Amino acid sequence: MFKHILLTAGALLGAALTIAPLPAAAQQANSPAAWYSPHDLSMEQQAPVSLIPFPQKVEWLTGELNVEGKAPNLQGDTNEMLAAALEDSRKIYLKKADSFFTVNCKLQSGLLPAEHAAEGYLLNIESEGISIKAETKAGLFNGFQTLAQMLATGKGKLPYCKIEDWPAFRYRGYMQDCGRNFRSVERLKAELSLAALLKVNVFHWHLTDYPAWHIQCKSHPRLNAPQHRTRDKNDTYSYEQIREVCAYAAARNITVIPELDMPGHSAYFDRAFGFKMHSPQGMKIVGELLDEFCKEIPAEMCPIIHFGADEVRIPNAAQFVDFVTKKLQGHGRSPMQWASTRDLPVGEHSIEQRWGEGSDMVAKSIIPERITRRAIDSTMGYANLLDPALLVRRYFFMRPCGSAAGDEKKLGTIICIWPDGKVDNKELIPGMCTMWPGMMAMAERAWKGGAANGDHLPLEMANPDTESGRAYALFEKRMQKLRKKMFAKESFPVWKESGINWTVVEPVATNKADQVRNQVLNGELNKLKTRPAYCANLYFRTRPDTGYLGMFTNVRPGHTVWAVTTIKANKAGKKKFMVGFDAPARSNRRWTGVPDKGEWSQCGTRIWLNGKELKNPRSYRLAGKKKHPGNAWNFEDPLDPEEIWWIQNPIEFELKEGNNTFIIEQPYIGEHQSWGISLIPVN
Repeated sequence: MFKHILLTAGALLGAALTIAPLPAAAQQANSPAAWYSPHDLSMEQQAPVSLIPFPQKVEWLTGELNVEGKAPNLQGDTNEMLAAALEDSRKIYLKKADSFFTVNCKLQSGLLPAEHAAEGYLLNIESEGISIKAETKAGLFNGFQTLAQMLATGKGKLPYCKIEDWPAFRYRGYMQDCGRNFRSVERLKAELSLAALLKVNVFHWHLTDYPAWHIQCKSHPRLNAPQHRTRDKNDTYSYEQIREVCAYAAARNITVIPELDMPGHSAYFDRAFGFKMHSPQGMKIVGELLDEFCKEIPAEMCPIIHFGADEVRIPNAAQFVDFVTKKLQGHGRSPMQWASTRDLPVGEHSIEQRWGEGSDMVAKSIIPERITRRAIDSTMGYANLLDPALLVRRYFFMRPCGSAAGDEKKLGTIICIWPDGKVDNKELIPGMCTMWPGMMAMAERAWKGGAANGDHLPLEMANPDTESGRAYALFEKRMQKLRKKMFAKESFPVWKESGINWTVVEPVATNKADQVRNQVLNGELNKLKTRPAYCANLYFRTRPDTGYLGMFTNVRPGHTVWAVTTIKANKAGKKKFMVGFDAPARSNRRWTGVPDKGEWSQCGTRIWLNGKELKNPRSYRLAGKKKHPGNAWNFEDPLDPEEIWWIQNPIEFELKEGNNTFIIEQPYIGEHQSWGISLIPVN
């Protein structure tokens, strides 16, 4: 029933499809969005290669170098970072080559303005050859990664160009929760190599959580005892392995921020010792654990240590925070904490990591004036919480720290991957949580920055003729090209969604739906109140834990909408679509459940194609099950692939030559439902 390799690049094939114009009722244009791209879109349209992030400044010149069948030979100021980048290029995307072309690498001071010097670079490709210049090893590394993407997507040709590039934000990171679902060192290293291709420079490594302290413990070995663990009972990272991961990351310009979550998320501690972390006995042990970790993992490897401090209330909160922050500072580390309304107070010298759920998800960090200390923004949404396309949209349009660029307080952003629930097959986590598409969007915005406020755009996509619509479509093309060339072996559950145009009938009470349904099926849209909508994924109103995002944020359960789109097929035949109507939050698991036999959802979703109602052809082992109207935290019932539509096989629809009209009816049955529609032609 499932064949997860179908999610890898190039495995999903569809026939040629074009999207017909909107029906007359939806021809009115959206009001123009105020958002504008931080770079001239003509520079992107002219680009003969696909680059993420797109450079700050680029001049495309006439001519190209033919490097077909050749591999780069680095000369000049080479170093361990460039050596690692070259090694990764051979493993990930370069074919075996018998000949080489020279890349001249040079460290040189005074090349860039001081604020761009730390990671900026100059890349020139001309008839005389290729040169990368920078003021730091990190800058040379970033320049090579741009060249690497050109090699991967340039069809054996490197376009003549002059690039001057630098990041808008200092920290551009991702987080993996290995405290709840242990990941092997080899897998983590493979992900670091891929993240480095996108110029990501922070790996936030969440090492401990309710199930276990997954770090070797010499002073208190009972913390590693299987009987005190609830998951991955025999899995522990040795200090040697942690140093190995840190060194591997550093060679790729990535800083590891280990998180030792305390005093919350520490049920393993209670089981092992019989008392709480914040008790006097517990704080003594906490101090010993931090001393041991800092002794084993030197400050040059991990200059920042995150100690969590989230989702917990204790009577001695200020005392605990002061104790831990002083302990870490005494070891030469910068403390870091989560910062939301449910966390311990942030210490005076701590870096705060902003996050939020519900109504404060957006408001916590997008107002720059609220950032009064060093801060990292993780309020765009967790990768395990949002549906795939919505996550990508939010990171693409929303500005880290609500600002055009970073400074000494606005440090950047981290995209967080929290598969709280047990996952039996850990290799499915990146696909379940939209890891790579989300990271691409994060990398684009954190590197590029941008002065325009696009916070509203992910909720309801703008007309494709607006600048925001054109920019997103161009980004999708870059994302899919890199997916095919550099992320071909990875689960990548986002497909091109721009180009789909809908007419959406405004919500009506479900108990009055029969008359409206008949009008829709009879083609009487002009008699109904409608609005245009754009892109293959429509979000009417998401769950409360995401802040009720979407087109109809004020509508309550008990309403129904209809969405109509026309797709033109160049020839008749079966065409593949990714189809979905709800998805569980991979943490609290709230959702409407696996569809019953023949049904599209447990919400009463109905689909008509060219006037004929369709039944869901897919068979489910768990048909009619897994419904969670309330929160199911820390569940040990493993998250099943059947619960997630975007890691399943596509569904085939029989299209006729010419125009094909889809009508989808979607009721809103409860706030545990992420109310929306996904109908994505897969090409």
